[in-house]
Parts: sequence; structure tokens; C-alpha cells
Amino acid sequence: MLIICCGMMRSGSTLQYQLTLAILEKTNKGTGLGEIRDGDCQQLLQTQSDDQMQVLKVHQFRHLKGVETAITQGQAKGIYTYRDIRDVTASLMKMRKATFEKLMFHTREIEECIRDFYHWTNLDHLLISRYEIMVNDLTQEALRIADHLNINLSQQEAQVIADEYSIERQKSRISSWKNNQVNDSKFYDPKSLLHANHIDSGKLNKWVNTLTPLQVAYLETTAKDWLISQNYPLSQPLFMDWLSQVVYAKYGIAKKINRIKAIK
Repeated sequence: MLIICCGMMRSGSTLQYQLTLAILEKTNKGTGLGEIRDGDCQQLLQTQSDDQMQVLKVHQFRHLKGVETAITQGQAKGIYTYRDIRDVTASLMKMRKATFEKLMFHTREIEECIRDFYHWTNLDHLLISRYEIMVNDLTQEALRIADHLNINLSQQEAQVIADEYSIERQKSRISSWKNNQVNDSKFYDPKSLLHANHIDSGKLNKWVNTLTPLQVAYLETTAKDWLISQNYPLSQPLFMDWLSQVVYAKYGIAKKINRIKAIK
């Protein structure tokens, strides 16, 4: 069986992968495949034995062919996490050293995050975690994952796994690995899926001090339905929503023009 850690970017999907892999290894139930891009579920399933699980990480729904069929047929299970899209945006901007405009209008990753949220969460056999809750109790998250996979895991075993992947241990691990690298910026560990600038502070609501009021207003207008449906309160007054639409209109027009060109 494939275990697919498919969470929203910058929302703890790597952490879920680490916890899942630790559970599988501790109980001799399976192994890790790492991060997959442009994968095919049926091809991956053909390479595994019937009594073993393999966990992989993927973000974009479009990067894993046949996932709906595999889950429907009981060949795969999903593990998903999501986060306040404003914090996702702020975190991506810092990690990528990218502008707000690039993420919103050029790569359109924020739009894809919301779209993929609905793709993934509409699937059956999916464990869904809210980042803001998950990071405050990793022991409980490990127990939830084990239960989702029908694996017996004791409270003590879950605690040991949670301690191993606390944010303090993660930062220490990255620091020690980076010390052995010639170029820190290119550091990447294929087992844990951690890279040099993977982890920031882990604090919540960093968008408040990272994004401008205009950026927040545009983001809240764009993702209003999603934010409300997931109980993330809006912060900007209506006039700021209107102003943000006026200011960023040129980017929206350029995006539409590029779409038309792409179709032609």
C-alpha cells in the first residue's frame, strides 16, 4: 500500500512524512520513497511487496497520476495537512526569497494550494490535520497517523517519535548536517527531506508582521471563501479589499493575457 503525504506547501507535510516513516520503520511495516514529482501510482505499487507499505511525499495533485483510482481501490491512503494560507504565503516568500507578486501572479502557487486543497480533501481514506493543532501535539499526531494506517503504536512509542521530530531537534539536525556541507544553500537530506532553509521559527500568524495590509487584503479577498470555511478570521476592512483589487488589477489583467496566449 502507498501512503501519500500530500499536504499543502509550508504546512507540515514533511513533518507528517517523517512521523509516518518513523512509525513504519519502528514497526517494520514499510519504507520511504522520499518526495515524488510526476509519479504514477500504479508503477509505484508494482515495485512493492504485498505486506509492506511505502510512504511518499507530494504536494501538487497533478504530480501523482492515478491517485484517485489507487485510493478508491484501497491501494493507497492519504495524509494531509493544511495551514492558514496567509502563513503559507509568508513562509514561501521567505524560503524562496520571492515577492508576493511572483507567488500570486507568476508561479500562481497560492492559487494552486487552494485548488489542491479541494482535490485532496475530496478523496476518501484521507487523514486531515490542521497545522496549528498538529505542531502543538506531535505525540497525538503520531498516534492519529498510526491509527489511520491500522498500526498499533503505544503512547510511549509515539512520544519517542514526537521528541525525535520536535522543532528543536529538527533545527539541531539541520545545523549539524550543514556543518559538513561545502555549500549550505544546497544542503538537502534525502531521508528526512530537510533542506538548509526548511525550518523557520514554526510560529503561527507570522503573516501579520511579514505581509503588508494591502497584500493581506488581496489575499483575503482571493481566498475569502476558503479562509471562512476553515474558520480563519479575516482581518482587513472592506475598503482595503477594494483598494487591493484596484492596485493589483494590472497583475490580474496580465495573468489573463498570458492564459489566452497559452491557449493559442
